[in-house]
Amino acid sequence: MSKQRLSTHLTTLAAFVLTLVGAVVSRADSYAQDASVKQGYAIVASSNVLNDSDWSQVVDSLKAKREGEYSVATFEWSDKLLDELKEARPKYICFVFQPTEATKERVVEIWRLTRQLDDDPYGDAIWGIVTGAKASDALRLTKTEDCAVETAVGATSIPLEYFKSGIVFDEGRKNHRKVKEEGKDVEDLMDAPDDTTHAISDALNGAQLFVTSGHASEQNWSIGYSYKNGFFVAKDEKLLGVPSNDKPYEITAEGSKIQLASGNCLWGNITGTDCMALAMIGNANVDMFMGYIVTTWFGYMGWGTLDYYLEQPGRFTVAEAVFANNQALLNLLENKEGLSPQYVLGLQHDRDVVALYGDPAWRNPLSEQKSGWSQTLTSEQTTDGRTQWTLTITPLKGKESFSLIDGNGSERGGRPIFQFFPYDVEDPQIVDACGLPVVATENFILAPIKNQEISTDAPTVIKVTTK
Repeated sequence: MSKQRLSTHLTTLAAFVLTLVGAVVSRADSYAQDASVKQGYAIVASSNVLNDSDWSQVVDSLKAKREGEYSVATFEWSDKLLDELKEARPKYICFVFQPTEATKERVVEIWRLTRQLDDDPYGDAIWGIVTGAKASDALRLTKTEDCAVETAVGATSIPLEYFKSGIVFDEGRKNHRKVKEEGKDVEDLMDAPDDTTHAISDALNGAQLFVTSGHASEQNWSIGYSYKNGFFVAKDEKLLGVPSNDKPYEITAEGSKIQLASGNCLWGNITGTDCMALAMIGNANVDMFMGYIVTTWFGYMGWGTLDYYLEQPGRFTVAEAVFANNQALLNLLENKEGLSPQYVLGLQHDRDVVALYGDPAWRNPLSEQKSGWSQTLTSEQTTDGRTQWTLTITPLKGKESFSLIDGNGSERGGRPIFQFFPYDVEDPQIVDACGLPVVATENFILAPIKNQEISTDAPTVIKVTTK
C-alpha cells in the first residue's frame, strides 16, 4: 500500500474543462459512468468579508458566476470549517479575504486544511484566494473569462515556442532577449536596452502571462539578477517602475493576465495594501498570481509548476498545475527513501509556502499544442460491476519525449505523469501499474517517472478500477 495510496476527493472535469477552451490534450474519450452530477465549489469567506457591504459583493459575484456549473456553497472561516468541508467535499475552494487577513500564516493553514478532508497525505481540493488592496480589485478577479493563453512576457527564460507571440528579457545576460512573432520562429537577439524596466512594463499591456524570477521582497522586485537593472516597487497602493537610468514612473497595464513569480522570494507574501502581489493585481491587471510567501532557496513548487503548465501546453490550468505539482512534492515526501536529508528539507520547506491568488476554477490553460507525449483516459464497465479506467501515455519524441524544452530554474524536470479523473470515483484500485509506482486517488492518477523506467518508444498503459 505504500506506493498505491488511495485518497479521496478532488477532481477536474478534464475533458469538459479543456474542450471549452480548445485545449484537449489529456482527455477521457469515453466514460462508463454518468458525470452529470454537479461537483462542489466552496466559497470560504471571513466574517469581515461577509459583513462588509463592498466585500460581500465579491462572494455574491463568485456565487452567481459558478452556481450554473457547480453546486456552490458558502462557508464562514471558523473552527467548524474543516468538518463542513469534509461534508461538502468540494472540487474547488475559493477563499475570500480582506488584505489584512490573507497572511502567510493563512496560506500555510489553507494548504494543510485542504489535505485534511480525508485520511491520506494528498490534497483534496484545488484552491485559490481572492483578495485585493480594495474590494473592487478582488471583485475583478471574480469576473475572468475562460481563455487559452497565447501571449507571454518572460523576465526569465520560458519556452516561447508554445506561444503565438511573446518576449523574454534575460535576467542574467545584459542586452539579451528572445522574441516570438506570430507565424515565425523564436529569434535570439542581443539588442535589448541596458535597463529593461520600461521595456518590460510596456510589454505587459495585452500580454496574458508574465513569468518572473530574481531577487524580490514584499515591496520590490530587482529585474536584473546578475547585472545592474531597474526595479518594480509597490508604494502608496501603486506599482512603480524605477529604472537605474531614469526617474520613477507609475505602471499600469491593460488586459487580464496571469503572473507566475516562479523564482522570486516573498513576492506572494501580503503584508498589507502596499505589497507587490496586491500592486500587480490592482495596477497591472493580474487576475491570477502564484508566488512564494517566504524566501526561496529550493524551488520545487515555484519552478516545478512550469513543468505542468508550460511544458504540457493545454493540459492544465494554472490552479491545476499548482495542485498537480504539490501532489508530486507530497509523493516524494511519502517515498523519501534514498533522498538526501538536504533534499527532504527542501521539499518540506516548499510544501506549504506558495500562494495562489485568483479564482481556482478559472479555465486558463495554454493553447493546445503537441508536447513530448500524449495521454488519454478511457473507461469501461467490468463484469463485476466496477469501472476500469485506462490511462495511455504515448511518447511522441522518442528518447526526448519526457525532457523539457526549457528547463530554466531549479528543481525542474522529472515530474510524474498526472491525470485527473473527470469526477470523483470510489475505491480506486491499481490493476496494472506498468512497472511504475503509481498512486491512485479518488481525484487523480499520479505515475512517478523520475529514476523509473518508462518507455520512450511505445505506449505505457496503466489500469485502475473503481466502484
